[in-house]
Amino acid sequence: MSINYKKIFQDILDIKFPEKTELHTIVSEKEINDFYDVLSLNKIIFGTENKENKHKSYDSSTIKKVLNYQQENNLSNIETARKFNLSRNTVTAWKKKLEVISI
Repeated sequence: MSINYKKIFQDILDIKFPEKTELHTIVSEKEINDFYDVLSLNKIIFGTENKENKHKSYDSSTIKKVLNYQQENNLSNIETARKFNLSRNTVTAWKKKLEVISI
């Protein structure tokens, strides 16, 4: 059984933001495949990402998307960390783990 993120976001919109009716169509049309999609919807609904980042977990596909974004945009670890509201040490650790896996 998987988590129904669309239902969760629809409920949030119904309860907290009933005036944002245009977001209902965005949420219903958005395909949610991984945590990266959840973060982007969260940013659309709440405007900014939650600064409390201590207990987030990222799946491997999201980590790869973040690191690919960094590479495509020629960002440093610090810039990438700021963009995705992460610790620069987290970005460094992800890069090291992927280097070990790809060797």
